[in-house]
Amino acid sequence: MKFISFLFLLLPVLCFTQDERKAKLYFNEAVESYNAKDFENALIYYSEAIKQNPSYVKAFYNRGNIHLSQKNYREAKKDFNSIVGLDPTHAKANMYLGYIDIQEKKYESAVLQLGNAINLDPTLSKAYINRASAQMKLKNYNAALVDYDTVLKNDPQSYSAYYNRGICKMQTKDYTGAAADFGQCINIKPGKSKPYFYRGKSNVQSKNYEEAITDFSKVIDKESNNKDAWYYRAFAKNASKDLAGANADYAMVLQIDPQHKSALNNKAICSFSLGKYDEAIQDYSNIMKVKKADPAVFVNRGIAKLKTNDIKGAHADFCQAIDLNQDFAEAYFNRANTNLKLKKQKDACKDIKKAAKLGLDIAFNHINSVCI
Repeated sequence: MKFISFLFLLLPVLCFTQDERKAKLYFNEAVESYNAKDFENALIYYSEAIKQNPSYVKAFYNRGNIHLSQKNYREAKKDFNSIVGLDPTHAKANMYLGYIDIQEKKYESAVLQLGNAINLDPTLSKAYINRASAQMKLKNYNAALVDYDTVLKNDPQSYSAYYNRGICKMQTKDYTGAAADFGQCINIKPGKSKPYFYRGKSNVQSKNYEEAITDFSKVIDKESNNKDAWYYRAFAKNASKDLAGANADYAMVLQIDPQHKSALNNKAICSFSLGKYDEAIQDYSNIMKVKKADPAVFVNRGIAKLKTNDIKGAHADFCQAIDLNQDFAEAYFNRANTNLKLKKQKDACKDIKKAAKLGLDIAFNHINSVCI
């Protein structure tokens, strides 16, 4: 008699409770809604899944991410905290809690939370980037540099890591290193303006003015109304003795922003240095519209008026400067000069003595020649 033997393959049976099955169905509905970009229903289904299974980590995680994308940080934080309560080793939940801390300006807490995430999963590039960002907010630039170095070891093409590392290097006065990092940004994304701008600023700090001018010109080609690019290019031209070019660039800044105080001051200086005294007079008049009560501006305009032989106008400006500051030695000295030209010898003598009394050395040297 033959016996037929049967080989039974025993398969493990996954036992789900009724609630867990319902939770899975709601979870799947949520995923479908999410893929259809119906985020409102996705949130409802994830919430139902969690109601059926309060330990459903994936549902908490996905719901938290939707809240995060909608900048609903309060609800997102609840979900990621629930995950950490269920699974303290969940690295990404810790990472997102750190990210939320940054959004809430809790930077010290963010550093700690992101450190937890990194300890749990040292490969989380976003955790290093976010921790570095929090360190930058705390002005811990050297600590941020360490994190950006780690990111770039794992991802040598990370534009944001090079960019922010460049900013950190500027803050730590490593301008050569900063320029190199912004150069890497340009290699990765040549169409971006900001790396050219910050490389230009780094080159200015390193006194590489020609390179800075080239960088700011690239920015201006892309953003013709970028007043900061025009201003810093003017500054670089000024530093490289191209006064005419600087003067023209300062004029462009003022077309964009007529109240740009630094551009107003620097343009006036350029105009005067170029011998464009009428233009300098107008420049100083423009400054007065912004800074009406600055005695130094009246003195400088007065000196420019002297250059155009407007003696009475110069005298009036020096008088105005003295009215604003009765201890302004340079104003008395220059008014003495105009008084001489106006043949007011006694007034000139009085002013030159006052300037000397206030400690202006050059006034001492002229007392004998003025006070005859």
